[in-house]
Amino acid sequence: MSRYPHLDRAAAGRPFGEVEVVFAPAKPTTRRGLTRVVLRPGVIDDNADEFFAWGYCWLLAAALREATGWPFGLVERRRADAWEWTHVGVITPGGSFLDIRGYHDRTALAADLEAAYGLPTRIRVGTFADLCQAMRIPKDTQPDWWLSMLSEPVLADVVRYFAAHLLDQRPRTEVA
Repeated sequence: MSRYPHLDRAAAGRPFGEVEVVFAPAKPTTRRGLTRVVLRPGVIDDNADEFFAWGYCWLLAAALREATGWPFGLVERRRADAWEWTHVGVITPGGSFLDIRGYHDRTALAADLEAAYGLPTRIRVGTFADLCQAMRIPKDTQPDWWLSMLSEPVLADVVRYFAAHLLDQRPRTEVA
């Protein structure tokens, strides 16, 4: 049995990277304001970056955590007197931050983001409860909540496939 049965049906024998799957998110992405995003499973292009880095990073982080059990990595910026959540990925066993753009040294990434946005930035290791608090979702939310946010089962397969693709790109320094 395939790990991606709905994606297999949509692909009809073609490589997954050739399949176009449409996501129609409830809220627009935050960089380009897209309300419709066409993704090709495992293809990290501008659409995948827009979707998973500018609004729906939590979907990919949830799939990565589901696959690995690794803790969430919460990217936070300091505004006034409080830290504000802005992005999420996972923290690898080697201490790197993993998101749609790959594996990052946390210290260097925080410094780059601070320089880009002019605000103190940190990447905090977080639990599912921390993510719930950051996203303002109920404390009793189940860890697989993200699946109910997707309108079609093929969309879950696509997100899980992106997670598996990123995990396959693990640098030698991250291998336990």
